[in-house]
Amino acid sequence: MSEQNRVYPLQFTGRGGEYFRIWIVNLALSLLTLGIYSAWAKVRRKRYFNNHTLLDGHHFDYLADPIAIIKGRAIAFVCMLAYVLAQNVYPLISAILLLLFFIATPWIVVRALQFNARNSSHRGLRFDFQGDMAESYRIFLGLALLSMLTLGLSAPYAFYRKTAFIAGNHVYGNLHSSFQGRVWPFYRIVLVAIAILFASIVLALAGVIAVAGMPVFSHPAGIGAFVIYLMAALMAFYAAIPIVAGYFNARVARQMFSGTQFGELGFASRHQARGLIWLYVSNLILIALTLGLFIPWAQVRSARFWLDNLGVIGPERGLDGIAAAAGEGLSATGSEMADVFDVDLGIA
Repeated sequence: MSEQNRVYPLQFTGRGGEYFRIWIVNLALSLLTLGIYSAWAKVRRKRYFNNHTLLDGHHFDYLADPIAIIKGRAIAFVCMLAYVLAQNVYPLISAILLLLFFIATPWIVVRALQFNARNSSHRGLRFDFQGDMAESYRIFLGLALLSMLTLGLSAPYAFYRKTAFIAGNHVYGNLHSSFQGRVWPFYRIVLVAIAILFASIVLALAGVIAVAGMPVFSHPAGIGAFVIYLMAALMAFYAAIPIVAGYFNARVARQMFSGTQFGELGFASRHQARGLIWLYVSNLILIALTLGLFIPWAQVRSARFWLDNLGVIGPERGLDGIAAAAGEGLSATGSEMADVFDVDLGIA
């Protein structure tokens, strides 16, 4: 960061108790309406989190129409119903439908990114996603097939290309993003994640084998104890999953933000793997102990971790000039974007 730049931290001001009231009403109304209200629940949830995210004193907004989400979910429900019915009556048709869904995945990814971006705004200017559909097919279909054919050896490269595609094709007003990250850090991240997972498997198996060789297990009475130990070993293995996920997601986030530019704006990421691992583990434990009632606090804690550890690197003079330049030639709400989709095909 040069002397002419400074870091503008993102701030999340939401509170668990405050969001709990929104969450519990959303849950109750979604159940009472057999899921129909879930579209309005999604808009309320995303609007709450956007409105409580501040950058340079200005909050973000979420502008989606719940009817658009209902349309998208109706399409998804019809497709899923057709697949389930075909499985029981015409298995060949169900296989064809599954293949068609796989082929359509890159298209769905682009539409979801466009919908979420175009319905998000800051300082009255909408975001956008302008990723090329052909590039999406090369990454989400071509590289996915290549990863399977190479038994995962090309998976780090696929992760790199996905990150570059998503981070490098967003637009704010008329300000375009670009991604300048390198591929080799992704190989290191994947290798370390695999090593952690492999070590947990080896330790669990070694423990089971060692205990199984004890004399007590030569008697029928010891079989029950062995089963208990085996379950404990499996639980120890599953406990490694949030460790792997925390390490992987934190490291990928650092690579993504450090390599992304929005014109003269950059990002400063302070996301640490140990902090994200602790967040995952503590959230899982507290959700289990409260039978799910801790979920709103877990979501608020997650948002605070991701946002409070992220900043925007910009000119010392402030971000007002950047926002003004991004809005030149555009209306205050971006209403001239006539191609904003009216159907939500995303899952977020």
